[in-house]
Amino acid sequence: MTNPHRSLGSVSSKVISPAIVLLLLLLIGCGAAATATPVPTSRPPSATVAPAATVAVATATPVSTPVPAKAVVNPGKLTWMIGSFGHERFDPNFGSSVGHDYARQVHAYLIASDAKDGRRVFIPGIATKWGVSSDGLTWTFTMRKGVKFHDGTEVTVEDVLWSLQHTIGPEVKKFAPSPSPVASFTDRIEQTGPDQVSVTTKVPMSDLAVANAEASGNWTGVVFPKRATLHNVEDEAAYDRNPIGAGILRLVKHVPADSMTFERFADHYYQPKNGFPTDKRVNFTVLDLRLVPEEATRVAALRAGDADIAPVTLGARKQVEAGGGRLVFGQEGAYFWVMQLGCMQAQFPCHDRRVRQALNYAIDKQVLQNQLYGAEVMQVTGWGSVSPSTIGYSPELAPYPYDPAKARQLLADAGYAGGKGFGKLVINTYVSPALPLMSESAQLAADFWRRELGLDVEVRVGDQAALKKDARLTENLYGQILWRDNETKLDATGSLRTGYAATDRKDTLHNDPELFDVTNKALAVFDPVEREKVLNSAYRRMRDEAYEIPIGNINIPWGVGRRIQTWQPYPLSFYPSALHTITIK
Repeated sequence: MTNPHRSLGSVSSKVISPAIVLLLLLLIGCGAAATATPVPTSRPPSATVAPAATVAVATATPVSTPVPAKAVVNPGKLTWMIGSFGHERFDPNFGSSVGHDYARQVHAYLIASDAKDGRRVFIPGIATKWGVSSDGLTWTFTMRKGVKFHDGTEVTVEDVLWSLQHTIGPEVKKFAPSPSPVASFTDRIEQTGPDQVSVTTKVPMSDLAVANAEASGNWTGVVFPKRATLHNVEDEAAYDRNPIGAGILRLVKHVPADSMTFERFADHYYQPKNGFPTDKRVNFTVLDLRLVPEEATRVAALRAGDADIAPVTLGARKQVEAGGGRLVFGQEGAYFWVMQLGCMQAQFPCHDRRVRQALNYAIDKQVLQNQLYGAEVMQVTGWGSVSPSTIGYSPELAPYPYDPAKARQLLADAGYAGGKGFGKLVINTYVSPALPLMSESAQLAADFWRRELGLDVEVRVGDQAALKKDARLTENLYGQILWRDNETKLDATGSLRTGYAATDRKDTLHNDPELFDVTNKALAVFDPVEREKVLNSAYRRMRDEAYEIPIGNINIPWGVGRRIQTWQPYPLSFYPSALHTITIK
């Protein structure tokens, strides 16, 4: 993984050991102090998988750690500008693909995360430890005592039970417009001890813990105060007006489509007085989060000192630096998720794998890098959500090389020489607040397909939420391309399940029984070493099928104003992250 801690605005290439990261997640979490303990070279006895329905849960033991120096809290505010507020809701059931900029700050997760040696790692959060039964069907989480919500009440095991039932339980699909894919596989969620909650699934799910982790690409796994029912429209609207969480910040004012104001939560559980080695509380008093869609306005505000942090493009670097600021990169923060939808239906040209591969070979990804982003921002690496920092990655998982002659031959072999008989190819995209110049990149791809393959290509720039909903719930985009952004992942099995294992979603990419079998077998492997091998094999197979068109991943450029002394954003995050590392002059 690239390490943003070495020098601001530079990109290096340090690849994580996925097996080590997975050990931290799958094996039993550490004790009450929640330190990131050294990873053993073999599975320790305490992490041995227990018999079916009986999870190994050793008593949490405090760990002695040096008491860190007390942080100096700036009495002022931090002003952060972002390009989109999305749906402005604080419940992942209503769109976990958006809301990261603010919802992540309000909530705390069952499994937290940190950065160690430039790597994103999983660490205990509200759950002190977790384990899985020998049949792979039941995960059990043990809860930490003393965690508080913003209203001062203590987080209970009942709150955790309700939160899991509300976000990944079997009832979720009945009421959530954007349900977690995990809900399709959940059998039951129940309290199994005074401080334990267990999730039992219909099939073995090696990534269920990942789905409830801060370092996942979504924001399920957060804990709410329990309510009387799992779903009530009035209660949900009331919660959005006054969202109570256990995260680092408390919402105190919300002006829709304009701003959100947050205050530092002094009682956030992750602090030295509770035995933790670091303090995850922020070092400022107020966060002023402002909606500013125009980059030029954000850059001008950074230069004038009216903003402290804002997303920018690489082209704004000189302007930001002229105002005394700099660029900080969120390494591997996003990727181009380009899907050919509805290809399981024979009436569409993409039903033929040769067509899908031809579209891959006909794009020169290096041109997209050179003309739009630069090497510091765009990396022509990875396949879909599998980037160099993902469990199961290998160099073979890379975008298809530019080979227009091969692309033309494949298209001709499929019966569409020179584009004849192909029909119109529609690319659906949107203006992304997370991935700069995304719609422009789709236009460049369309130019390649016109020039190299003779295709009639139309690029439609639409509404982000509407396009995602159409892809997930309807067949409206079948036979077309969805050119979108998505978050990179430490563990990409959620994307593998959605696109290649799920049978109840419209955006499942195929209907090939063999591919379903390959995917489901890979998803059922738990041993860290074997799992990495099996996932790599599955990813390489899906790459050859070419339902997706890998382009590369993005190091998110953030403009940082002159007041900011330090900030080390987490790798694999396109949203504001590691706010506790920010210090203000």
